[in-house]
Order: sequence, then C-alpha cells, then structure tokens
Amino acid sequence: MSNENISANGVVVSSVNPLPVTSESGKATYSVQVSDFTAVAATATDVLALVGSATKTIRVNRVQITADATAASVLDFYTFKRTTANTGGTATQPAICKLDSADPAPTAVANLYTVNPTALGTGVMLAADHYALPAAATTGYPGTPWVEEFGTRNNRQVVLRGVGESLAVGCNAEVIPAGINLYIRIEWTEE
Repeated sequence: MSNENISANGVVVSSVNPLPVTSESGKATYSVQVSDFTAVAATATDVLALVGSATKTIRVNRVQITADATAASVLDFYTFKRTTANTGGTATQPAICKLDSADPAPTAVANLYTVNPTALGTGVMLAADHYALPAAATTGYPGTPWVEEFGTRNNRQVVLRGVGESLAVGCNAEVIPAGINLYIRIEWTEE
C-alpha cells in the first residue's frame, strides 16, 4: 500500500512526511518585564514607555499588566501610542530580554519612570481598562492579567517608527493606591 496520494491538481502528497508547519516568526523578538515595581509617582502618568529605534521598525505585539496593593482597590490602566517623545522626569532602563540569544542587541529602549515625565509626548490613547487590585496579603491571589495583543486577529501590530514614537503604559495621573506592586511586560519585534 502506498503512502502517497495524487491530489486533484496532480501533485503528489505524502501522508508519511507532511511538510512541517510552524507558527514561530523568524523576526528578532524582545521583551521587557517590570516586576514588583513600587516606586510609582503618587499620581502616575506614564510608568513604562517602549521608545522606538533610529535604525529599525519596532512592532509591539503584546502588553500584559498585573498588580496588587496593600488593600483591595481599583486602578485604571492606559496604553498610549505617542508620536513625539516624553521629556523630563526620572527613568531607568530595565534589562531587555532577547527571546533568542542569537538575535542582535535590541535597538528599542524601555524607560521605567519613578518621577513622571515633565511633558508627555503627543499621542492617542490606544487602550484602557478598569483593573481590580487584590490585597497583596490575600491568599489564593485573585488577580487576572490585563492583556492587549496586537497583530493576532488579522490586524496590525503597534508600529513605532523612529525615536520620537513610543508605546506608553501608565495610569493617566490617577492617585496610586498604597503599597502597589506593578508587573508590566511588553513584547515586540525589530526589523
């Protein structure tokens, strides 16, 4: 018995050695993860901003946020696509993870703000949501991640072109609950 069949258009198809299929991209992919971040401004604007590159096109495909606080509370999270750069404030640059160690060094920069930018770059709100913060001491942690995925439903990823553009995650100057612990992850590709 043969393991080959002839398709309607005359092509030989093997059931023993089908063509391999992968959904993994060949693009250089990176992520930045902020964990247990408590040094948030009292009325935080941008907390974490992924700033575009002078040499590559940045395509953001995922943002994930979770948080807790001393007492259960509610906080709104916002993402903005900024078309001009933030200025001022105090920021550190957390380490960026290459998802494949063979990929080149990342060219995008992540800014983690401990003091709000003096002036926010212009831009448009991309997504926002009301988030229920569980109390940190609660057993059986009830927090559910807030996830935004781009480019997964036959839509475009968030594209950053040049160092003036960024994807910013923040709280839009809301009062931050006491004892907050933020976890923010941004994932992107560079071409």
